[in-house]
Amino acid sequence: MMGECELCGAVKVGVKRVRTGKTEVAACSRCIDKMNLAPKSEAPGIQRARSFASSPSPRKKRNDIMTRSSKELADDFHKRIARARSSRNWTQQQLAKKMAETVNIIKSAESGKRPTDGVIRKFEQVLSIELMVERTANESRHINAGPSRGMTFGDYFNDLR
Repeated sequence: MMGECELCGAVKVGVKRVRTGKTEVAACSRCIDKMNLAPKSEAPGIQRARSFASSPSPRKKRNDIMTRSSKELADDFHKRIARARSSRNWTQQQLAKKMAETVNIIKSAESGKRPTDGVIRKFEQVLSIELMVERTANESRHINAGPSRGMTFGDYFNDLR
């Protein structure tokens, strides 16, 4: 296309739109050659990374609430683990060895720190126990059918306490 080079100011010359830094300009072929503004071929690693990023991942998203399991970790999971281990007369070290985990993983799980999903499955298999239980509602609501005055700021602040 004929136009004016935005770099050297030449008029009535063939220009192409090229990127220079973060800007796109109309430049003549001489400026494109001098300033090395010709489109660069993309490095193979970048091409590969871009193709991986654009292709949908077969894995499920962890935080997608629609795909979440109907089971959750039992509130007393740490007691169940300790009870099952001591009923077999195993030390924490012996259990760790059977699970191919560190003793610290066993200790932290028995103290109430939530283990990873993979470790939970190992506990269930090695100890033959169930740690994942059906999900239950944690709260209940009381609905009053009587006349209501609506919520006031005082009610709101009382609920915060």
